[in-house]
Amino acid sequence: MTQNGTLIELVGKKGAGRTHLVYLICSLNSIRIKKTLYLDGSGNFRPEVIYEFLQKIANVSDEELRIFLKNITYQRIYEVDKLINILNKIRVLDIDCVILDDVIPLFLYNQNKNIRQEVRRFIRELALIAITKKIGIVFTSTLVEKFEENSFERINYELFYHDIIRYVHIKASIQRRTRNMIECTFIHPKNLIDSKLSINLDAF
Repeated sequence: MTQNGTLIELVGKKGAGRTHLVYLICSLNSIRIKKTLYLDGSGNFRPEVIYEFLQKIANVSDEELRIFLKNITYQRIYEVDKLINILNKIRVLDIDCVILDDVIPLFLYNQNKNIRQEVRRFIRELALIAITKKIGIVFTSTLVEKFEENSFERINYELFYHDIIRYVHIKASIQRRTRNMIECTFIHPKNLIDSKLSINLDAF
């Protein structure tokens, strides 16, 4: 589900299905005996959803499913400094994949005036870790909706877009078409632009 040595960004509006997609990635990794580190910036982690995916994917006993779950390590992140410290540990940890869900907004609460520079440095470090450790790293970003100045037109924008796009290897826009159907539209790099992937969560 994730490519080794690749930094992948999943961007979409709240409720688009980004978190469900990373739950699916965790599930597929775990049954392949791949170790995943899940870093959660929002506190909305739901292991029972991963368990439900595993029940659909693997026709095994509950005891074996719990063994699969042990391939996923969870860490709640409250502040940027903690996130940076964990990055240093990732370099030496025996893991195959890192998931960072809703951690980018944490930079908004940092009192440092050079927030954009910090985000840029952070994403660059993620890309370097993915390449040097030859692991897959996936992080989610939120599209924020606001009204255009002097009009009633709504526009969507991504936090720190220009600071992030320069370092990600693959970027996909996530949209929920139906309750259980998620569509990924690739918007970076050029050879993947406008390529689409539809994922039926009921199929897993």
